[in-house]
Amino acid sequence: MADDRNDAAGYLGWFFLGGIIGAASALLLSPKTGREIRDQLIERGGEFARRAQEMAQGHAGDWLDKSREVFEEQTQRLMSAFEAGKDAMRDEMRKGNTPPRA
Repeated sequence: MADDRNDAAGYLGWFFLGGIIGAASALLLSPKTGREIRDQLIERGGEFARRAQEMAQGHAGDWLDKSREVFEEQTQRLMSAFEAGKDAMRDEMRKGNTPPRA
């Protein structure tokens, strides 16, 4: 399922890249002066960079929250396993079934 999400995100990224290249080509081939086109590209490029940064920050926060959840779950599992091991060791010691030392 995670692979499907990564594939979809990859396809979507390539789609947007194609759209950006197409838009830049349209601007470059338009009947405007070079100065007007450059100004327009700079303006749109700044907008794109700002949106990309906002999007990246949003995703980074989501990824950080998810990684925290996974870390906490794994820590809890490890602590539970450790406690179960300690309890099993205590039970065996009470029974007097200690293995011989080598």
